[in-house]
Amino acid sequence: MSQPSTASSLRAIGGRSRRALVALGAGAALLLTGCQQGALDPTPTAAEDAAEPTASATPTPTPERITVSVSAMGDILPHDSVTMDARTPDGGYDYGQFFDAARPIWAESDLVYCNQEAPSGGVELGLTYFPAFNAPREFAEGIADAGCNTIGLGNNHTFDRGQEGIDRTRAVWDELDPLLISGAFRSPEEQAEVPIADVHGMAVAFLNFVDLSNTPTNDFAVTWLDDPLVEQQLAEAEERADATIVAVHWGDEYSSVVNARQREQAQRLADLGAEVILGTHPHVLQEAEWLERADGSRAFVYYSLGNSVTTQMAIPRVVSAVAQFSLVGEPGGPVSVVDPAAVPIYMHFDLTPQQFASQQWIHRRNLQLHPLVDAAEPITRSAWRNDLTVESGIQLVTDALGPDVRIVTDSFAP
Repeated sequence: MSQPSTASSLRAIGGRSRRALVALGAGAALLLTGCQQGALDPTPTAAEDAAEPTASATPTPTPERITVSVSAMGDILPHDSVTMDARTPDGGYDYGQFFDAARPIWAESDLVYCNQEAPSGGVELGLTYFPAFNAPREFAEGIADAGCNTIGLGNNHTFDRGQEGIDRTRAVWDELDPLLISGAFRSPEEQAEVPIADVHGMAVAFLNFVDLSNTPTNDFAVTWLDDPLVEQQLAEAEERADATIVAVHWGDEYSSVVNARQREQAQRLADLGAEVILGTHPHVLQEAEWLERADGSRAFVYYSLGNSVTTQMAIPRVVSAVAQFSLVGEPGGPVSVVDPAAVPIYMHFDLTPQQFASQQWIHRRNLQLHPLVDAAEPITRSAWRNDLTVESGIQLVTDALGPDVRIVTDSFAP
């Protein structure tokens, strides 16, 4: 099983505080001389000669630039058909298998962001599906097994099973120990924390905010996008970290159009210090673009990453992308977002056009997330086989994300 290559998995409190310049004091020597008539002897004394600076001073070494590679994917939802297909002969569940074909996409990334869009409170809490989810603990375990190490839990389904669902979900992730996790909280103290991980010597902060919930929440279960805590946490991240990634659950479901609030809030988050903003919830791709700050620096936003593993049924929902970019900077210096890209993906499950038309959806089996470029054969076993090709899918991704994103069409087949 491939795991992301991370030079350090240590959590770090550090970051931009390391950027403060250290003031070096310099003493000045005062030379006292007596005054006398006549010309002074210009010949330097032996002591003065020894005080002359050496001709070859040691050059200051150029700081080595740090690169942190990041992959990010959209909504992961444990629909009834997903959980049914995850069932193993021994009565357990294996959700990690659904990522097998796509793992090479992010295998070399340092950070892999995944949005777990449902509690994993376990069978003890009762398994439930749309519209109020609860999955086995193996749902979280499968996401971790897939290589996800930056976990967003904040979404409109976070509170589907109340605070107990959150508590149980976080308890599972305590055991799995991801590099970064945010979005659902067991206490006000946990909510107030700013998760930061040290990756190759770069301190990266990760925060997860929500703009909607299917169920009314308590005061600390999630952090709302309008909460004053947002500004406080981004200010802390600006002080302690070298770079900040913000995941936001927002937008209009099933709409490829970025709404006015998304644009307004994305600019606000960028101005507050976010280097990258990762959007989820619409279940379809939306455009991605550079955002200019007043000081001339730039942030990048993917307004919606679409879907990852689900069994939602429509071409815009089974064709999506894994976002990829690098964070590059010198130790303690400014960080830039470099080369925003996307790898088109296809979420497959067996279903014939006839089964789809007659709503025989129980036949959604053999789930697998594929790099789209390698998905020609699986598409022939799908309900969209007459309407979707590799080429048309790649064009869909290209058109949806827009010109600021480089589309990766390399094969990942072994």
